[in-house]
Amino acid sequence: MRPSRWRGAVILLVVLALGVTATSAGERVSVNVAIGADVNVVDVHKTLLGPGFKEKNPAVDFNVVGTGTGEAASRAIYTKIRAQHDAGRKNWDIDVALVSMIVASQLVREGLLHKYVPGIEAARLVTGPETKRAFGVEVDGYVVPMFHNQIAIAYNPRSVAKPPKSFEDLVAWVKANPKKFAYNGIKGGVSGQGFTVGWVYWKTGQYQAFTQGPFDKSKEPMWRKAVEELRDFNKDVVITSGNAGTLDALNRGEIWMGAVWIDQLVAWKNEGRMDPTVTPVMISPGLPIYPLYLVVPREAANRDWAAKYIDHVSQPEVQARVIVERFGWYPGVDAARVLPLLSPKAKDLLFKDVTPDDLAKYSRQMPIGEYFNAILLAYEEIVR
Repeated sequence: MRPSRWRGAVILLVVLALGVTATSAGERVSVNVAIGADVNVVDVHKTLLGPGFKEKNPAVDFNVVGTGTGEAASRAIYTKIRAQHDAGRKNWDIDVALVSMIVASQLVREGLLHKYVPGIEAARLVTGPETKRAFGVEVDGYVVPMFHNQIAIAYNPRSVAKPPKSFEDLVAWVKANPKKFAYNGIKGGVSGQGFTVGWVYWKTGQYQAFTQGPFDKSKEPMWRKAVEELRDFNKDVVITSGNAGTLDALNRGEIWMGAVWIDQLVAWKNEGRMDPTVTPVMISPGLPIYPLYLVVPREAANRDWAAKYIDHVSQPEVQARVIVERFGWYPGVDAARVLPLLSPKAKDLLFKDVTPDDLAKYSRQMPIGEYFNAILLAYEEIVR
C-alpha cells in the first residue's frame, strides 16, 4: 500500500473514533459518514445534506470526514472497513461511505457491504446499468449513486463549427486540426482512462463482452490493436496532467476540444472560471460514466439510520435542490424524476446540450476489472 493510503486510513480511524454511537433508547445518535472525494463533496454533507436530514430527525448528529481525493481516498475507506472485518470487530464505526465504483465493486465482492437499497423509499429511483453492475460485479441493492460523473467531449463553438457525433468524426477532426484536442492519458485521472476505454469499445466492438465478462485472454490481440491505433491518434493530440489541465487549456484557447467530466465543466462555469460558450457533447458509441456510490458497511453500528440518510439524499427534491442546482452535478437517481423540479438555468446548464436521452443512449459502463487492468497495462506498454 502506498504511504498516502496509510495516511488516509489513519486519519479516518482517529476522526471516526471521536463519533458517538447510540446504545440504548433515548441517547443521541451520531452517524459516521466517510467521504472519499474532494472537499466540496465533504462540505455538502456537512452543511446541506446532513443538516437537512437533521431538521426532520433532531436526535441524529453527523460526524463527517473526508479521506482525500482521487482513488486513494476511496481506498483508505476500504482499508478501514477491511481492517475491522479482519479484526472480527462488531459495530463498525463507518455508517455511510461515499466510494468510487471500483472500490464499491471490491467491497461487494468481499462481502463487506449491507444490502440496504431494497428497504428504502428511493429504491424505485435507483436506475441505470451502473447501479446493477460495476466492473463486472453485481452491485444491485448495495449502492446508490450520490451523483454521476459523465465523460464527454467539450468544445469551443467559436473554433469548432461542427462538433463530432462519433469517434470516427473525432478522428477525422483531429487529423485536420492537430494538437487542438486533449485528454489526460491514463495517469491523469479517470476521465482519461474512460476515454481510453471508450476508444477500445469502439475499435473492438466488444462492449458487451468487456463489461459482462467472463474475462477471455484470447481477446488480447483485439484490445492491443485498439491501443496501438490510439497511440497513433495520440501523435496529433495534447496529453494533459489531469481533468483540470484539460479544462484550463480549453479555457485559454490552447486547445479547441477535449475529453472532460461534465460536472467539473459545469462547476467551473458556475464559478466563472470557464468560457460559458464551451459546450459538452456525447459521441457514439459512447463514453463511460463513473458514479460515486453511497454504501453502508455490513456491520455498521447505525445501519438503519445510514439507510434513512441515503434515502433522504436520494429524494428527487433533494437531488434537484442540492445536487443539481447548487453544485451542477448530474443527479444520482432517475434523471426523469429530477428534471421537472429544476430551474430553467439548471436545465440549460446540464441538459441543453447533453439530454437525458443522450445519457441513456451513450453512457457506457466501465469494463470488468480484469479487462480494465489489461487495457491500462497495454496502454502503458504500447503508448508510453
